[in-house]
Amino acid sequence: MKYFYKGFGLFVLFCASLFIFGQHIPSINVGTATATSLQSSAFPLINLTVNKYTINTLHGYSSELDSGNIRESITPIGADKSFDVVISENDLKIKRLDYDLKDIANDKSIGSGTLSAFDESTGTKTAHLTLDAAMNTSTEYGLEITLTTNYSKRIHFYTRVKYYDSDFFLKQKLDFVNKFHNATFGKEKGFDINNYLETNGSNDSTLANVNIYSSKKLITWNKLKPKMLSICTPTIKELNIETAAVEQVYYVQTKTNTGTETYQVKEFYRVRYTTGRIYLLYFQRTMEAVFDPELTSTSQSEFKIGISNVDDLNISSSEDNKKMAFVRNGNLWYYDLSTEKLNQVFSFVQDSTNYIQDYYDQHDIRIINIDNDGNIDFVVYGYMNCGDYEGRVGIILYSYDSKKNQINERIYLPLETSFQQLKEDFGDFCYVNRKNVFYFSLYDRVYAYNITSRQYTVLTRNASSGNFAMLEKAKCFVWSNATSQKPATHITILDLETEQSRTVSAKKNQSIKVLGAIDSSVVYGFVRNSDIYNSQEGERISPVYKLIIADSHGDILKEYETKNVYIIKTVVDKDIIQLKRVRKIGQNFKKISDDSIQHQQDNKAKSFDLASRVTDKMLTEKYISLPAGFVMKGEPKITYTKYVMVTENTTFYINNPQKNAADKYYIYAYGGITGSNYDAGTAIRQADEQMGVVMDNRNHIIWERGGKFLSNTVSLMDKTTVSGNVSSMKACLHMLLQSAQVTEDASLLKGASTMDILKKYISTPVNLTGCTVDEILYFVSSGKPVIAMKNSSQAVLINSYNSSSVSWFDPSTGSNTKMSLNGAEKFFENAGYVFISYI
Repeated sequence: MKYFYKGFGLFVLFCASLFIFGQHIPSINVGTATATSLQSSAFPLINLTVNKYTINTLHGYSSELDSGNIRESITPIGADKSFDVVISENDLKIKRLDYDLKDIANDKSIGSGTLSAFDESTGTKTAHLTLDAAMNTSTEYGLEITLTTNYSKRIHFYTRVKYYDSDFFLKQKLDFVNKFHNATFGKEKGFDINNYLETNGSNDSTLANVNIYSSKKLITWNKLKPKMLSICTPTIKELNIETAAVEQVYYVQTKTNTGTETYQVKEFYRVRYTTGRIYLLYFQRTMEAVFDPELTSTSQSEFKIGISNVDDLNISSSEDNKKMAFVRNGNLWYYDLSTEKLNQVFSFVQDSTNYIQDYYDQHDIRIINIDNDGNIDFVVYGYMNCGDYEGRVGIILYSYDSKKNQINERIYLPLETSFQQLKEDFGDFCYVNRKNVFYFSLYDRVYAYNITSRQYTVLTRNASSGNFAMLEKAKCFVWSNATSQKPATHITILDLETEQSRTVSAKKNQSIKVLGAIDSSVVYGFVRNSDIYNSQEGERISPVYKLIIADSHGDILKEYETKNVYIIKTVVDKDIIQLKRVRKIGQNFKKISDDSIQHQQDNKAKSFDLASRVTDKMLTEKYISLPAGFVMKGEPKITYTKYVMVTENTTFYINNPQKNAADKYYIYAYGGITGSNYDAGTAIRQADEQMGVVMDNRNHIIWERGGKFLSNTVSLMDKTTVSGNVSSMKACLHMLLQSAQVTEDASLLKGASTMDILKKYISTPVNLTGCTVDEILYFVSSGKPVIAMKNSSQAVLINSYNSSSVSWFDPSTGSNTKMSLNGAEKFFENAGYVFISYI
């Protein structure tokens, strides 16, 4: 009997253990419905302390990323190479810190270490880090900090590090930013903001975006008296010995004409410290009201959005115009006119006072569809602030069931990137049809993922401009079969709902180009292959002799064709197509005046739209207006969707989605990525206007405003001159390749264009056409000569400059030419600003 009692006792103990521990162990049920609530953020936060200044709030990632791919902050370190890591633990307990320092340019680790002893005297955990690796001054390195919790969970944090062996004047720069910030609130006596503004009265109609050109009245908040709700920690975005770019994000609250409102505020400063004096090069402050449904204007039947820079809230309505959804502050809202219920469908905000984590705005929502029953398909993409995917970056497809007030998770696609880059690489339009096929574009590839079979196909691998278009209203994708080596022979128009496709083919010895889309129409053109030529700067040009506007069925609506006149570029702006044209004279093409085509769109008035009102105190504020004739009976009833239903394992992976992606250039300015372009020259010009930085999709810094040395000379090992079958361009290519450690006989250099020749020998040549001399000197500063055209047929190699002059070698004369900066600017401007170099 004693064995029976022992066995019975063990069985009872086992059952009790299952019950007790089962309450604390999360479960995943595949094939059965599981309701998951979005728990509050649990991850710790990190701040860094340099020279007694707290800077750079870092958010954690669940998965390990390439530290060279994250450009959220730059941490400057001095001669001792030391700084403090301050950890706010939140719900997790930190047991260990690991760090890894990476040479971004060579993609290798140069130093690592582990710390398990922390200073806990201030209520946080502080670790003192000293990076003892050999580092080049004023060079960016990637730093990964990994925290291990008491549950053995690893959380990764990223910053870039810049080392200086002399004073980089962090104190002076941050002191100025702090004083200017306080002065805007009237808290810095003796500090006159007027001394640093360049007021021109260009736009004093809104508080949503004020800058160095605004009036002091707007800089100091007009008639508002905002109260700070959160701490204001500076994040260093760029830093050189003289200049720094600093961002501050914080929340304020103020009383307005309609009640008490909360705002997210972002400040961006670009400052320079030299000869003992600080200069404000640029200042910008943006302001976004946090949507509060209790501020609804029932008298006007409008939802108040408030002060905002946003022109599109992704407002979507059902076909019967009785249901509406919109995105605000990274949250999805749904309104039913028949019941006057307003429901928050999706939000990461679980704690209304956790401004740093819950309100972290590195994600967005895209509404795909809303039907007459109020069911919504939508995508959440970017950094996930909380929940099961906290700390991950990805794309999640959800479906909302309005009757059940329930969200169903259908797809989760994890990615190894940042939100800033993802918003540039995730196509503008995606769609899920009734056959459970999800269409989307990512890294210039278009995918069709069958949710039922869990299989995906790649529709096209070349969805860049000129090869791909979206007919959003017609729910169609259009793409060509062009490759980097061959022009397209046909285009495909795919109806995403019916999955029916139509093909338009070019004639023999001709090719076809996708030129854009207007409303539900596609714009394409035909090219005679014999007309394809290289431009002055070596770009491959495919001149279109006939332009077609067709509907989604392929039926032609309009044609444009003029004898001996060709279209080399189109820009679609609303219902106008701007045409850049050339005329063929003999075998040559000469630029002629632009032309345009107007194509009537479906301009039916929107039932739900953004409207603006102006008041003396708040200036311009925005509202969502409801359909004409609809009158709210009272304040809307507000509800919230709290649970996400998971009925199966929704995760799917794409094999190396970034592999073989086309060269792309990202413009970093004002604290984030402001745009991207496939042309390096265009990206550099945009970055220069915005006082920013250009990076490519391989994590290389391509160009940096204010980043070049005062002077530099690139030695030319073999000054090649024109002789026999060696032209001035071949001579310059030979010398450029030598600088890149490539040796090839100048006479053997052959290719369809200058860029084609360079691509045979080096992986990253860049066409800098259109850039100014001042802009291209950054490459000479980095030790790379620049090929420049001094006229339509002769090339020279720029290899030296100082504070007053520029020098180049001319292979046609075999001599060096030196010219003043202003003189060189005018000289190469007259030649068309044609430049080529490499990274």
